[in-house]
Amino acid sequence: MSDSADAVARAHRELVRASVAAQGTRGIAERIAGLVGGWLLVLDGSGAPLASIPEGARAHLALVQTELSRFTAGARPTTMSLVIPGESVSIRPVGVAGRIRGFIAIGRANPLDAIERSLVDTATYLLAEDLHRSDELRRAARNNRSAVLHLLLGGHAEVARSTSEILRVPIPDGPVRAALLGVPRRYALELLEAAEEDQALRRIETVIAELRPGRIGIVLPTAEGDVRTLEAILRRVPHGRGAVTDPVEVTDLPAAWRRVRGVFEAASDQPGKLYMARDVSEAGLLRHLTGPDARAWAQAALAPLTALDKGSKVDFAQTLRAFLAHNGQADASAGSLGIHRHTLRYRMTRIADALGRDLDDPTVRAELWFALQLYPDE
Repeated sequence: MSDSADAVARAHRELVRASVAAQGTRGIAERIAGLVGGWLLVLDGSGAPLASIPEGARAHLALVQTELSRFTAGARPTTMSLVIPGESVSIRPVGVAGRIRGFIAIGRANPLDAIERSLVDTATYLLAEDLHRSDELRRAARNNRSAVLHLLLGGHAEVARSTSEILRVPIPDGPVRAALLGVPRRYALELLEAAEEDQALRRIETVIAELRPGRIGIVLPTAEGDVRTLEAILRRVPHGRGAVTDPVEVTDLPAAWRRVRGVFEAASDQPGKLYMARDVSEAGLLRHLTGPDARAWAQAALAPLTALDKGSKVDFAQTLRAFLAHNGQADASAGSLGIHRHTLRYRMTRIADALGRDLDDPTVRAELWFALQLYPDE
């Protein structure tokens, strides 16, 4: 591009105009790519692509992603240059409030000159501002969800519903579960974002909010696989653990929430473990049954169920949990899973055959229940 003062100033103004237009990140990316030439990638903090100019720039994605760890270790460079056959690649982090929130990578046949580097500096700053605006919107949305969640858990269901309409925070209909998930404070943001960004939860009307750093509350509709979804979230963050209620009506959430808090506080700190909030004393007992011998017994007892689950779209483990939680009552168990009682009967026959156990025997039920609590991988 021209190195005249007017041309440079005009280029900077074009970038600013792109940043305030509705296109946001995409507009900035297209403008800077047009100004300096070559290809461009904008990535989020995890390395996932937000924009690629042109679309063929994705061919360089893997190469760029392999270098990103250098920005999070050691001295944390402010820019990085790579030379590959026929290409000179420049990678810069996009920081917001001292935290790396994204990256911009530009590649072309020859390195950027001083003027072009200044334009990329401006683009990086504008991308950071765009992310900052997104963060402000996210904070506002989090505050809205927090208000609705506290109303629900406080027993103000009608006020919560009217407030949710004003704040545009959908509340699930029908039976729901309430979950309390926790991590050490240093992993608080990871937990919150893992829950907010979970694809399964985003497809349904779920209220998620941080109660305090390291603790989040979730109200979600009852559906098959709901517990497994929560367990998956806990496995994605370090030292995650939690407790979840049985299906309840929205009006019964306060009592259910008191139980779930009691179980969370009484239960062990076993990472990845999600307790069902049915019996506080049971959770306290399980603190004394978390040794390797107890887990080995649980793993062996559930091995046939693990084999049955593999390669199947049916969550047999969750089916067994629901069946045991409702004392073998077919209608209640099927209702909590959202399936027909005949479907439940078929599944329970498969489970009984796989385990080789009589599920009408109360001793067998008790053993299997404790095994499911002790072995979180199932």
